[in-house]
Amino acid sequence: MTIADATRPRDRLVVIAGPRRARHAMHHYPYPSYLKTHRRRWGLTQPELGQLLGGISASQISRYERLSQNPSLEAVIACEFIFEEPARHLFPGIYSAVEANVVRDAAALAEKLSGLSTKEAALKRTLLDAIVARAVSDQTTI
Repeated sequence: MTIADATRPRDRLVVIAGPRRARHAMHHYPYPSYLKTHRRRWGLTQPELGQLLGGISASQISRYERLSQNPSLEAVIACEFIFEEPARHLFPGIYSAVEANVVRDAAALAEKLSGLSTKEAALKRTLLDAIVARAVSDQTTI
């Protein structure tokens, strides 16, 4: 599949990852955030997790768990460290949206570079093709 193929509306890639076992499509893991699952698995309260995340409030943790507010980059990295889970497993809804946007933007950039034959353009197209290939590969492991 080429970058242009991947960006046709019927081929839009929405790929996310579930818990550690394997990567799956969204319909296998219906929750956009698994922060609450991991917090509860370790017996942490919202205030306790908030303390580990630099003193944020329990209500802020609740907003992160429901994704009524996206967590900050610092909070995402801290959650990865605390729970030893990649962000794509903790927040698959965010990961899926970001990945789809990157694939779409990679296709747009590839289109822009398609008429250029410089070494730099070829190098960039190699990266853009790899971006799409990773997304397609993730989707086919369902």
